[in-house]
Amino acid sequence: MRSALLVGRRGTPLCLTLLAIGIGLAYARSLGVGFYFDDAYGISNNPAIRSLWNIPSFFVDPFAIWTDHTQVDLRPVLLLTYAVNYAISGLHPWSYHVFNLICHFLAASLVFVIVRDHLWRPSSEAVIPAVAAALLFALAPVNSQPVNYLWARSALLCTTLYLAAFLAFLRGRRALGALSFSLALLTKAIAVTLPVMLLVQDFLYRDRVRYRTGEAYLRAWRRLAPLVLVPALLDVAYLAYRGAFLPAWAAQARQASGITPDTWFMTQWSALLYYVHLFVWPDTLSIDHDFPFTTSLLSPRAWLSLPVLVLWVTLALRAAKRYPIVTFATVWFFVTLAPESSFAPLAEAVNDHRPYIATSLGLSVLLVWLLDRATVRLGARARPAFVAACLLLSAAAVSFDRYRTWQWGDSLRLWEDTVRTSPNNVRAWVNAGQELMSRGELATARRYFERAREVGPGYAFVYMNLSVLEVHEGHLDAALGAANEAVRLRPDHDRTHFYLGRALEKLGRRGEALAAYEHALALNPRDTEAAEAAAQLARLAEDENDMGAGLYALRTLKDPEGAAARFRRVLARTPTHYGATYQLATALDLAGHADEARPLWEKMLAMAEASHDEPIVEAARTRLARRP
Repeated sequence: MRSALLVGRRGTPLCLTLLAIGIGLAYARSLGVGFYFDDAYGISNNPAIRSLWNIPSFFVDPFAIWTDHTQVDLRPVLLLTYAVNYAISGLHPWSYHVFNLICHFLAASLVFVIVRDHLWRPSSEAVIPAVAAALLFALAPVNSQPVNYLWARSALLCTTLYLAAFLAFLRGRRALGALSFSLALLTKAIAVTLPVMLLVQDFLYRDRVRYRTGEAYLRAWRRLAPLVLVPALLDVAYLAYRGAFLPAWAAQARQASGITPDTWFMTQWSALLYYVHLFVWPDTLSIDHDFPFTTSLLSPRAWLSLPVLVLWVTLALRAAKRYPIVTFATVWFFVTLAPESSFAPLAEAVNDHRPYIATSLGLSVLLVWLLDRATVRLGARARPAFVAACLLLSAAAVSFDRYRTWQWGDSLRLWEDTVRTSPNNVRAWVNAGQELMSRGELATARRYFERAREVGPGYAFVYMNLSVLEVHEGHLDAALGAANEAVRLRPDHDRTHFYLGRALEKLGRRGEALAAYEHALALNPRDTEAAEAAAQLARLAEDENDMGAGLYALRTLKDPEGAAARFRRVLARTPTHYGATYQLATALDLAGHADEARPLWEKMLAMAEASHDEPIVEAARTRLARRP
C-alpha cells in the first residue's frame, strides 16, 4: 500500500517537510552547543574571521585558516562562512549552528532528489526509498558530529556543494554544476572525486553496450566529454591553485607524526569498516578517537579487514547489471573516502565527520536497498513493512541524536564521554582536565592530568596544563618545572614558550618572561596572546624605568618639571597607572602648575576611593580643598 501523497513530484513538499521535522527533532538542542577542540584554532581565537574585509585574503593566505602556524590550508569558502557568522553573532554560536542545520537539511534534500530521479529503479517506485535514504542519512548518529561540531563544517558544506554539483551535471546544468563544484573544492579538497562519480553513474545507468566497441564507444565519449571535461578541468585548475599558494611543507604538516603511507593505507582498511560499524551501531562515537595504527600485514586488523573489503567490492561489482544502485553506492563509499582514507597520512586515523560524504549516497542508500530486499518477499505486505522498518530506524536515530546533542551541549560531559570511549586517548584526558580546571575543580583536574601523563608521557600539552594548574594552586616553582618540560618536548611549538613565559612572569622574572613571549612570537607571529603578554611586559618595563627616573628627578634632583615629563610618559602608555597619577599631580604642584594638577587630584581621589586607600583619599581631599 503506497500513499498517494508520496507518488510523483507532488509528494516532494511532504517529503522535504518530513526531513525538516526529523532534523528539527534530532538537533533542536544544537543551537546551544558551544565551541570545542579545534574550534579554538579555526574559529573562536582566529583573528582572520573577525572582519569581512579579510575575505579576499582567504583565497591566497594559507595561514588564515588556523592560529597554529604549523597547520596551513586553502579553504576560503569555509572561512567566508565563519566570517559571515562572526559578523552576525560574534562568538555567540547560535548563527553558526543555524548555518550547519540549513546545510544538513539541503544535503539530505539533495540525497532525496538524486535517489528518486537518478538512482532507484524502477523510478515509479522511487519516492518512498528516496525519502527513506534521505532520512537515514539526515538522522544517522554518526553524522551528529559534523552537525554539532563547528570546525567539522568543512565536511558538511563540501558534501552539500558536491551533491549539488553532481545533480546539476546529471541534469545538464553545466554552469550551475561548475559553480557548485568550484565552491566545493574551495571548501575542502575531498571534492576532487566528482568526475569519477559522474562517470560511474553514467556507466551504470545508461546502456553499457555502447562502451564496448568501435563507433558506439566514440559516440558515448563525445556525449560524455562535456559532462566530465568541465569538472576534470576544474580539478586541474584547483590543484594548480593549491600548488601556487601552499608552502612546500604543507602536506607534511597535516600528517600524523611518524606515520608512513603504507601504514596509513593498511590502517584505513579497518577504518573503512569502522565507519560502517559507526553508521549501523554508533556505540563509540567520539570527538577524538583513539584508533590504533596498523603497521604490518600480519596484524589481525589487516588480514581480517582486507578480505571483507575485497568481498564487498566483488559482490557489488557483480551486481552491477541487476542492481546498479548497489554498485553505485559501494563505489560512492570508497571513492568519496579515497582522498582521506588511502595513502596520504593525516593527523587522525579516523574521525566521526570524515564519513559524512560517504554516508550520503553510499551507506544510507545501501541500507535502504537491503531493507527493501528484506521486505520484498512479504508480497502485499512488503511496502508497509519497509516503511515501518524505516520509520522505526528513524525514530531510534532521532532519540540517539537528541542524546548525542545533549552530550555536545556540555563540554565536560562531552570530554568525559570521550574518555569513556577512548580511555587511552591522551588528548581526551587533557581536555577533560581543562574543563574541570576552568570550573575550579582543581583536585579532580590534577587527577585527569596525571592520568594523561601516564597515557602520553611525551605529550607536551599535558605539562602545559599542569603548569597552569600549579600557578592556580600557588606552586610557582612546580609551574616553572612543568613549563620547562613542555618546552623540552616541543621546542618548536609557540604555546610551550607562551606558558613558560607565564610561569616566569608569575615568579617575577620579567626579563626572562619577555624573552619567552618573544620566542613564541618568533615561532608563530599570529599568537595574539603572546603578543599581548609581550607588549604588556614591555610596557611594564618602560613604566618602571620612567617611574624610577621620575622619582629620582623629583626627590634627588629636585626637578619637578623633569619628573612630570617622565610621569606623563607613563600615563600615555597606561592611563590608569595609580602611582604615575599621584606623582604627576605632586610634581605639577611643586612646579607651580596647580591648575593642571587639580584634574589629576580628582582622578586620584576616584581611584583611591575605589581601592579603599584611605591615606591617599585623605591627601587628595586635602589638596582639592585648597584654592588653586
